[in-house]
Amino acid sequence: MQYKGRTFAWAMLLETSLGFAGVGLVWWTSVPFFSRLDLTAEVLLRGVLATLPMFVLLGVAGRATWAPLARLRQQVELLVSDLFGDSHWIEIALISLAAGLGEEVFFRGALQPWITTWTNPLFALCAVSLLFGFAHAISTTYLVAATLIGGYFGWLAIAYDDLVAPIIAHALYDFGAIVYIRQRLMRGKR
Repeated sequence: MQYKGRTFAWAMLLETSLGFAGVGLVWWTSVPFFSRLDLTAEVLLRGVLATLPMFVLLGVAGRATWAPLARLRQQVELLVSDLFGDSHWIEIALISLAAGLGEEVFFRGALQPWITTWTNPLFALCAVSLLFGFAHAISTTYLVAATLIGGYFGWLAIAYDDLVAPIIAHALYDFGAIVYIRQRLMRGKR
């Protein structure tokens, strides 16, 4: 039980620290930030709908027999089991929200626009997506998957000049994916 509490505390600390680092980078670099945090019904809906392609891909990957995806599924299942196996859904929701906020503020809210100021939007999108992938890399396949998802979130931020939709999509996807994988694991144990 003590391990579970430490996992929750460390996850919350890491994810919120990324958000604070992002706000610090925004302050230091003066990139536009707060104007991109407009919460409207349209933005909320866009964030929710943006999760759909990711959930479709999660379902496909969950049934794939291709060796790299099968290994990735096993790695993710082990990770989810170790980190969230005994977690209450509220803890998962809080960590997912912290990840959505912290990671999107840092990667898409601060880093991507800052790199854009001295390069161009496409280079910044690719560079930050790759950094996002490396930050999540537990294997080569996961690196590729996380880089593509980071690119998707980055595109969403650029296309609509908005951070709220990527934050919502990221948080909802993390929560839904963890709950889905935990349910699959529990069904497999029966």
